[in-house]
Amino acid sequence: MRDNIIDSRLVGRMIRVYTLCGKVIEGILDEVTRYELGIRTSTSAVVVMRHSIVKVAVSESDIHGGGSVEVDTVITSDFIGEDVTILLNSCEEISGKLMKLSKYEIGVVTGEETYIVPKSAIVYVVLAEFEEE
Repeated sequence: MRDNIIDSRLVGRMIRVYTLCGKVIEGILDEVTRYELGIRTSTSAVVVMRHSIVKVAVSESDIHGGGSVEVDTVITSDFIGEDVTILLNSCEEISGKLMKLSKYEIGVVTGEETYIVPKSAIVYVVLAEFEEE
């Protein structure tokens, strides 16, 4: 079971990190630790604390394969491939297909973008929409 989707397998990949304070940091993922991501931008080296991340945009291929985790949670691998809507603590909504789960993160493909979202940045996840009768 993996704790995070963002781990050493993504080192060398281009990512775009959206932070709680509204800053966007784009560059090559250079280093990954339990609490930090090291990113090389075009102008500097930046260390982003994981607790400040709202979402991370990656290539869709970065979240495919071996993507489920079974822990004591409502959102299980049974929902992989299902449409979801996620409300982030930044009051932004992301809607798309749930593609990958880890203990601390969710991978969603929206059509235009692919995001890895820390569960700590999520207010709620809508797993199903019901039609009114």
